[in-house]
Amino acid sequence: MRKLVMAYEQVVKTKHDGRHRRPVMLPLLHKPSGRMACVLVAAVLLLTQGCSNDLVPVNATLRINPDSHSITVTELRDSNDQCLFYTDNYVDIPVLLQLDTADGSPIGDAQISVYADFAANTFPGFPVLSLYDDLNGNGVVDSPIELISGADDAIARVSTDTWSGSRTLLLRINLSCAFRGELFAFSGGVSGRASVEVVANPSDDTDPSTRNQIVLTKPEY
Repeated sequence: MRKLVMAYEQVVKTKHDGRHRRPVMLPLLHKPSGRMACVLVAAVLLLTQGCSNDLVPVNATLRINPDSHSITVTELRDSNDQCLFYTDNYVDIPVLLQLDTADGSPIGDAQISVYADFAANTFPGFPVLSLYDDLNGNGVVDSPIELISGADDAIARVSTDTWSGSRTLLLRINLSCAFRGELFAFSGGVSGRASVEVVANPSDDTDPSTRNQIVLTKPEY
């Protein structure tokens, strides 16, 4: 009797590599009866329901909080009027990614891609924005272990929490030179963005030894 073979794809979750599809072959030695066919259909439906979290509804919402962040600093410049860049001059702020359905229900275990981009003619040419994942939950950056997107990494990929549909990252903003940028996030067919801006106060001081005189204003959320 002819052997029928049925294949389906099983989604396997891994901690670091995301989701991988593995073909699983189910040999059927006999032609299924009507009752058996119903059982098989039900089994396939149950198996495919496990993949539902991979599909983000087109009317879902992806928000980045805060959706804007602005800081005013005093730039230090050299004798050629070039901004002096210091890698140790930065501030870290928490950034919350929230993925919900149209009715406000959280979407858990969904992959979100996030990256930074810059407004035209404002990118200073230095690594001014970096994303970190707070892996140990201590609320601070443990560099470079938790770096997920920086100067050499285009896009970071993270997953939302199973129950809250959210993910908190730490955004490191360098405060040496003025720039305007945006943080973009997308999942499926939905996206969100947040603006980041460092504004320069005029300064006649060109002495690098006075870099600790940077003036910050209260961030605007």
